[in-house]
Amino acid sequence: MSGPQAKALERFAQSSPSPILLTTSPRNTQPQCAVCAVKIIWLKSLGHKVIAMQWTMLLMLSWTVLALVWLGELLRQSSKTGWYYPLLPLAVGLAYWLKPELPVLPEWLAAGLFLWGALTLVWLISLVKRDASIMDIAYGLLLTALPWWAWQHSGANPQALPLLLLSSIGFGRYSLYILWRNLPHGEDARYARWRQRSGRKWWWWSYFQVFLLQAVVMWIWAYPLVVAVTQPQPLGGWAIAGAVVWLIGFVFEAVGDWQLAQFKRRRSSSAQLLDTGLWGLTRHPNYFGQAAMWCGYGLVAMASPYGWLSVLPIAYVVWFMYTGSATSLMERHMQKTKPGYADYCKRTPAFFPRIKS
Repeated sequence: MSGPQAKALERFAQSSPSPILLTTSPRNTQPQCAVCAVKIIWLKSLGHKVIAMQWTMLLMLSWTVLALVWLGELLRQSSKTGWYYPLLPLAVGLAYWLKPELPVLPEWLAAGLFLWGALTLVWLISLVKRDASIMDIAYGLLLTALPWWAWQHSGANPQALPLLLLSSIGFGRYSLYILWRNLPHGEDARYARWRQRSGRKWWWWSYFQVFLLQAVVMWIWAYPLVVAVTQPQPLGGWAIAGAVVWLIGFVFEAVGDWQLAQFKRRRSSSAQLLDTGLWGLTRHPNYFGQAAMWCGYGLVAMASPYGWLSVLPIAYVVWFMYTGSATSLMERHMQKTKPGYADYCKRTPAFFPRIKS
């Protein structure tokens, strides 16, 4: 132990009452014992904080090593996309190290550690199965578990139960759908292409390109949920608005997935295009729906202390689903495989639904 913490402990030891004084002054024994007990409690509290800060430093050093490897490999590639993902956890960890009393940061960092550890385990499973697309299944499962874990470790305030129920329904449904869709077909084509392109280094590079990347993205997106379930507020306007937006998003995502599954079951050719139902209002009702659900969580979080910071992760979710990786990858694939997709794009908006009169 070193630094300010060690000096504080030394000052405490020098200022503590002597045991001899406690036994040689009977009339003052109780007051001195009370002072001593308070100092012992304070010492234990300080010791716990020192241990927590030491663990924080150890974890920051571990992540720094991973970030250097991650950034080094990105610099070797022609595309430097995503260079900021390894750096964000370091910035937040440094803020916590310098100002551990800042609210929300401990809970959010703990959520990041939960995702980091869980997705490291999922990565190891993917090596055994030779299937990195299990990440898609883990996404929904972990986001179902994370709010409950954060809630339990913050005192389990029952005011958060309605939000926990909504998030469990949303992410639980998504997990079951992805499990039903992907399990019989082996590794998804996207991951198979990355595996082929990376060659022999894929076994370790997949940890960064797939699992750590998703851990950071999920951690950023989960900020509103962590804030809302660890610092829940009484039912009010923000919560009602959030529930309404969440419900709209859930309908778009769930019904859109169901319509697509029914269409694939009935179609006579893989070149056929679904352009009816919700897919006639937007080319990506499932992406719009998931973004709207995240916006709902953000609105609920607005009532909590530091909930206003949810604007940043929610803006990132909408960008990611609207113009980021989610839609761009799908659009390129559809342009190549669906002959009528260009005409479909002309009459149907990409993301935000257009209600037809």
